[in-house]
Amino acid sequence: MGGHEILDCFEHRRDGAWVCTRPVTLTTPRESVAIRPGMRFDYGKKVGGVDLAEYLERLGSQFGS
Repeated sequence: MGGHEILDCFEHRRDGAWVCTRPVTLTTPRESVAIRPGMRFDYGKKVGGVDLAEYLERLGSQFGS
């Protein structure tokens, strides 16, 4: 999966949170994390050492969300 393809697994909510819509495995330098549908990520919530909401926001601004 290319870096920006992870956007297809999340929905960006009006309140700024990102919610998983399809199962995905996030692989970071620290670990691999299984993310399940319904899991919500707000700014500041780190997964494998990565602020996932911030990461998805950056990707969305580059590739469209």
